[in-house]
Amino acid sequence: MFSEYVKRKKEIDSLIKNYFPRNNFNDILNYSIEEGKRIRPIIMLETFKILGGKSKMVNDYALALEFIHNYSLVHDDLPAMDDDNYRRGRESVHYKYGEDKGILAGDALLNYAYELLFETILENNDTDYIKAAKYISNASGKDGMINGQILDVQSDLNSLDKIKEMYKNKTCRLFMCATTVPAYLTHQSSEIIQEMEKLGYYIGMAFQLQDDILDLDQDKEINKVTYASFLDEKRTYNDMIDFTDKAIEILKKYNNNEFLIKLINYLRNREL
Repeated sequence: MFSEYVKRKKEIDSLIKNYFPRNNFNDILNYSIEEGKRIRPIIMLETFKILGGKSKMVNDYALALEFIHNYSLVHDDLPAMDDDNYRRGRESVHYKYGEDKGILAGDALLNYAYELLFETILENNDTDYIKAAKYISNASGKDGMINGQILDVQSDLNSLDKIKEMYKNKTCRLFMCATTVPAYLTHQSSEIIQEMEKLGYYIGMAFQLQDDILDLDQDKEINKVTYASFLDEKRTYNDMIDFTDKAIEILKKYNNNEFLIKLINYLRNREL
């Protein structure tokens, strides 16, 4: 990890550590969110900077995004989904606390994210803040992440287009939030909003394809259909580089882009 990323990760960690006041259920929520790379909130905060944003209220949007991401992981690990007993090198929430608590913890994180967004909107009374919150809601809902999860569990990914659609919704939509929400919060034009959407999509696809490459042997053992298994490792790698390059080309149009370009290159070379 490079030092600038570690510094920004620690800043997010400090906002999240023991976020919920201690009690039996809140302890489960804190366990659910206390680990993570914090990639999405870091991208949101950095995109906000390159678009000229200065208000600290973006922190609430970044935290809401991270809570939604962690809700999705808690539910992904459930027996009815991926049935994973370990996440980030330790017991997954349902495995440690029980399936019922896992379901409720995920529900609580999702709903609290919206509470946080509503509080910020009420304090600022800005139409673009409402649009930003709606964008996150749509990305997380039936036409976004949930649609991607449905495509995944249906197990009929028999074409590259279906795999791309699943990736766009399940993985890319929160990356798209990380880059597009700042465009709303800084009152950008529709053209820049659309460009930021593309940026998030390219980052998300590159991130997912690198995951496919790293997990190729493991996925082969369980016959999991992925981009890499549908094509091959070399073509997946080339496409990952292409998505990365497209993201960087967009960022080159903006000032103060150094950190995000460095982060994107770090993500494509990561080994975890």
